[in-house]
Amino acid sequence: MDLELPANLHATRDLLMRSLVVHPEQAPAIPAGLASDLAARFSPRVMRTVVTAPLSWPEKVRAFLSMPAFGAVAAAVVVLGVAVPMMSGPSAETFRGDLPVAQANAVRIIFTGDRPEIRAAVEASATFEASALCSMDSSAAATLAGPKVIIDLTSSTITAIDQDGATSYRADAPTDPGKVADAIALAVSCL
Repeated sequence: MDLELPANLHATRDLLMRSLVVHPEQAPAIPAGLASDLAARFSPRVMRTVVTAPLSWPEKVRAFLSMPAFGAVAAAVVVLGVAVPMMSGPSAETFRGDLPVAQANAVRIIFTGDRPEIRAAVEASATFEASALCSMDSSAAATLAGPKVIIDLTSSTITAIDQDGATSYRADAPTDPGKVADAIALAVSCL
């Protein structure tokens, strides 16, 4: 028998030991399994340690992304990314067509002369806004303020005039109507 009992059971153990010694013939038989049950109850418990393998990098990422806090933070970032620009109001830059036609720094593309196939080819290219294209005579085009590109169809020249009225580019217009839009874009890039 294990003598390492808790202190509160020492008196009971002593009483049983004395009664068995005095009356050995009256001692009842120990039920089967009682000794093993008592030994299991009063023996110290052994804690088992389980060794786990460290998580791999993809498993760590998956665990991080599956956290509810990550979803809440991601939703907050999306809401702020949409709401802050909406609350700040319209910006100075807007997409094509949203700005008024008569702007101080808008480049006008002016056709002078009579060759409708060239103007139709430039409009069909969709390189320029339709509001930037206009037709007028050469004297009115010269007096128009602001940056402009004048396509003189009578002399077949393309001239870019900057904000101050100085000529920044001049070249002969291509004879092929399909290439005129590219020549105008080159003139606009020189402003």
